[in-house]
Amino acid sequence: ELNAGGASSPEFLRWEQFREDFRENYLKHYSDSYANNVEGSLNVVEELMSPDTLARISEKWLARFHSLAKARKVSAYTVRKYFQHLQTALKWAKEQGLIKSVPVFPKQTKQTQRGAKLMKGRPITGEEFDRMLAAVPKVVQKTEAAESLTYLLRGLWLSGLRLGEALSLTWDQWADGIRVSVDEDNDVCLMIDGGNQKNRQALTYPVVDDFAEFLLQTPDKQREGFVFNAMGQNGKVSRRVDTVSTWLVNIGKAAKVKVDEKDGSEKFASAHDIRRAFGTRWAKIVPASLLQKLMRHSNIETTMSFYVNITAKDTLSEIRRHVRKNSPEKVNGEVNEEV
Repeated sequence: ELNAGGASSPEFLRWEQFREDFRENYLKHYSDSYANNVEGSLNVVEELMSPDTLARISEKWLARFHSLAKARKVSAYTVRKYFQHLQTALKWAKEQGLIKSVPVFPKQTKQTQRGAKLMKGRPITGEEFDRMLAAVPKVVQKTEAAESLTYLLRGLWLSGLRLGEALSLTWDQWADGIRVSVDEDNDVCLMIDGGNQKNRQALTYPVVDDFAEFLLQTPDKQREGFVFNAMGQNGKVSRRVDTVSTWLVNIGKAAKVKVDEKDGSEKFASAHDIRRAFGTRWAKIVPASLLQKLMRHSNIETTMSFYVNITAKDTLSEIRRHVRKNSPEKVNGEVNEEV
C-alpha cells in the first residue's frame, strides 16, 4: 500500500507508458551506455516499489524507496545513482507537463559537496577549440566527412546544444525532434515538442545571435532536413550520439585537449565540454535566469554551476568594462552617494 502511495495530483499516466515516452523522447538522444544505466536504475524502482502511475511518487514514497534501496546492500554511490536517474526522469516529466512538480528527494541521496568535483571535465578555451578544428582533418581524412564534423563543432560552440539535440535539429517544421524556426524578422528560435501524447504544444527556446547568424548562412532553398549531418571516415552519416561522441573525443585527443585526469586515465574534450564552454562564456554576460533558458536547464542550480567558473580576474575585467562605460567620476559618485 505504501509502495503504491497516494496520488496527490490529477495526472494518472501509467508508469509503463511514462517509461516508454521517456525512452523514446529523451534517452534515445544519449549514448547506449548512459541510457542503459538509467534504464537499470528505473528497473530497480519497479522491482522495489512497483509504481502503477507517475503521480504516485511522493516524498514519503521516495523515503520508502531509499530504505529499500539501502537494504540491497549496495554502495551509497549506487543508491545515489538510482535517485539521480529517477530525478532526471521526473524533471523531464515536469518539463513535459506530466506532473506538476518534482517531489523533494531525501537529503542522503544527494552527493556530498565536500571534496566533490562540480564537473567531470571542464569548459575548453577558445584556443583549445581552434586546435580541435585544426585536428579534424588528421582524424577524418575524407574531405566531406571532415567538413561535416567541422560544421558540427562550430554549431556546438555557438549554440551550447547538447550533442543529441544538435543531431536531431531539423529545418522541417512538421518533423519530430528540435526544429529551427525563423520568423519574418529573421529572428531564430528552437521549437521542441513536449513529447506528451496529451499535450503536443511545442516549447520555444531562444538562441544567441551568433548561432542565429550561423544558421541563416544556409540559403533558403537548402533549409530542409537535418541541420547537422555528421559523417564518419566511411562517408556514412550517423545520428547515434555515442558514435558521433566518440568521433569528437578522438578529435579532442588528436588536438591534445585534456579536460580531466583520474587514476592515471586521461579524458579528452567532448561535445559536453564544448557546451560547458558556451555556458561559462555566457555566464559572464547574462544573468542566471537568462542563461537557464539559453541552455534549457530544468533546474536553476545546474545553471548556477557555470557561475562558479567565473574567476576573480573575470570579475575584475567586468568591473573595468563597467568603469570605462560609465566613466570613473560617475561610478565613484554613485558609490559615494550610496555610502
